[in-house]
Amino acid sequence: MHLLSFILALALLALGITGLKDASSAEALQSQATPGLFFGGAILIASLYGIRERRHGMAGASFVAFLAFLTSASGTIPALSRGTFDWSRADHRSASLVLVLCAFYLGAIFYKWKRARRQHAIQKLRDGMS
Repeated sequence: MHLLSFILALALLALGITGLKDASSAEALQSQATPGLFFGGAILIASLYGIRERRHGMAGASFVAFLAFLTSASGTIPALSRGTFDWSRADHRSASLVLVLCAFYLGAIFYKWKRARRQHAIQKLRDGMS
């Protein structure tokens, strides 16, 4: 899962860098490049911290990914529900990509966490019975 957080960070940073190229104004820069650069950089820092303190680094990366998910969902979901979502708009495209990437990451992390908790509980039962 540690590798997955690095992949997410690099994907978000790449999305932010492409947003830098496409931005023509300060408002476009804020909506296209900043989310990818900010959240990608924060997840990369948390992942690097996770090399030393695995548990805390992964918790930090997951929390930042959750914030990125919520931030991009606040713009994407209302546009989808109103029927005004337009893939050709760079700000809609960027927000939806951040939303999907973070949703997959959070789903994978949650699945891994549940599996580890179950295995830990089974191991405690086995140790108690021996």
